[in-house]
Amino acid sequence: MKHDISTYRKQSIFSQQDIADMIGTYDAIQISRYELSNINPQMELVLLYHLLYKKSLAQFFPAHINSLKARLRLRIPNIINEWKCVKQNDAIKRKIECLEHFLSELNQPTP
Repeated sequence: MKHDISTYRKQSIFSQQDIADMIGTYDAIQISRYELSNINPQMELVLLYHLLYKKSLAQFFPAHINSLKARLRLRIPNIINEWKCVKQNDAIKRKIECLEHFLSELNQPTP
């Protein structure tokens, strides 16, 4: 799935080699592979870009976020319905309330 990690680095003053040097374990070729391919980059690289460019993880992975939201919109109502069919204790009731609130947030239009 496509990600946008290269967009922010290209708009900055840092080269792929600079990024590799900051992390200390990658070379510029590996940074290039992560930026140009659909391979999910290592978490350390994503977190560096997050810290360096002050962007949310959702901004680097919009397709991933949208795909996950779509799956959650389908799955959460089924989970809630299953929990409503069992004998409910306080923990189940709190889980249902939490997921209902989360689902309503997921269904809000994103700015």
